[in-house]
Amino acid sequence: MSGSFVYALAGGICIGVALSLVFIIPVWVLAGLLCVSAVFVVLGRGNVHVFAYAIFCAALVVGCVRTELYTTTWNAQTLVALAHGLPENGKKVTVAGVVDADPDRRDTTLHANIKVEAINGAPVQGTLIAFFPSDMPLLYGQHVDAKGTLRLPDAFQGDGGNMFDYPHYLQVQGISAMLTSAQLASSTPAPLSLYGILFFIKQKFNISLERIFQPPLGTLMEGIILGERRGISPTLEHAFIVSSLIHIVVLSGHVFTLIADAIMRTLSFLPKKFRYPLGALFMLLFIGMVGASSTAIRAGGMAFIGLLARFFNRQSIALRALAVASAGMVLWNPAVLLWDTSFILSVLATFGLITCSPTVEHWLHWVPEKFELRAIATSTLSVQIFILPALLYYTGTLSFLALPANVLALPVLPWAMLFGFAAGVLNFIPGVFGVVLAFVPAFFGQLLLRWILFVAQTVENIPYAATTIVAMPGWVAFCMYVPLVIFALWSYRQSVVQVPSS
Repeated sequence: MSGSFVYALAGGICIGVALSLVFIIPVWVLAGLLCVSAVFVVLGRGNVHVFAYAIFCAALVVGCVRTELYTTTWNAQTLVALAHGLPENGKKVTVAGVVDADPDRRDTTLHANIKVEAINGAPVQGTLIAFFPSDMPLLYGQHVDAKGTLRLPDAFQGDGGNMFDYPHYLQVQGISAMLTSAQLASSTPAPLSLYGILFFIKQKFNISLERIFQPPLGTLMEGIILGERRGISPTLEHAFIVSSLIHIVVLSGHVFTLIADAIMRTLSFLPKKFRYPLGALFMLLFIGMVGASSTAIRAGGMAFIGLLARFFNRQSIALRALAVASAGMVLWNPAVLLWDTSFILSVLATFGLITCSPTVEHWLHWVPEKFELRAIATSTLSVQIFILPALLYYTGTLSFLALPANVLALPVLPWAMLFGFAAGVLNFIPGVFGVVLAFVPAFFGQLLLRWILFVAQTVENIPYAATTIVAMPGWVAFCMYVPLVIFALWSYRQSVVQVPSS
């Protein structure tokens, strides 16, 4: 399919979804767009550009209709209406339902998504997030009866001064209400399921890592391999934010790309037609190991786009794949387009990586290629350039040493993950034999983790390594993207005209 058709289709869907999330689009406007699309089809015989306009108008209608269906379904949940009818301080209730995701255990609380079946005995449809004590023994798939205070989520002010839209953040996950100060009244064992098995393995692997690696290295390894941030202290998290290394503990698309690169280098002895399918299979297994969460699937999808581009040795394939993948995710869940920070940053990062890398690599020709230093510096700078306005809007943190910190830390990251994974698996072997086998990879994994910690903490201790921009308006971030998009498209056109990029 022609690139212009793909971009018209994806762009129309995304714009239609965005408009419908913000405004109420009258039916007569949608009918008019369909008529315009039909006119363009008639006039566009033999004219590719006119036919692309027809696709764009039709896709715009598809995006609007899909969002209207999503909004109608969301508002039809009885839990939404019930929660909106509550007083501001909430109401004491008894909830019956099923744990619908892997419970997130924090230092003081356990967050569990519960698909509600009844509240105070009355049938209710919807999903809420319950806040239990951290020692509560809950598993995915368990049927529970819980008591607590039912209330609506509220927006709150973040560290950067901007308001964090917590209600819409939860809506992306299908959650419409909260159950605070929750206590478990009763529960029944979870039935056997694929997700239950995956989450059980993940929890056992977490325990294995915590037994092998001393704090805070154990929780850091959990963050790097599984995206678990529950045990990372606020002090350590601040160091990773200041050094712009926080993406290595959140299962970002960048980290998945590094994993894919490491797999490709390990399988370099195989022919290309076998190497890339095996690499994709290993990526699927890794996504399953971390619980196949929406974040992992999205980040893995962005890495697959990179693998696809390298297999065909064409940037245009990667850019079209990004457009199709983004439009598909938006159609599946329209709320991600405006309210899912992880989705927005992943798309921006992948777009910047595809379009800006050739020009940035030319700028960094003086960086040595040994140990993949030039490739890491190129990808890091390309990503940082394009996500900077969004990061300033969401977090307000501007790191001046992001490039050197990533160049120093990222080369050892795949090896730290490999050694940590091997140690965690070998530690499953019972008895002293398993401990002895796990010692060697754990030793090297710990050394590499200490190096990453050293880089993050050293950057944090350097005066003026980062600054905070308080409450940057959204329109400023939008305006900053105008020259960035122009530069990215110019860079992409230059690279496509000259040589195909790997």
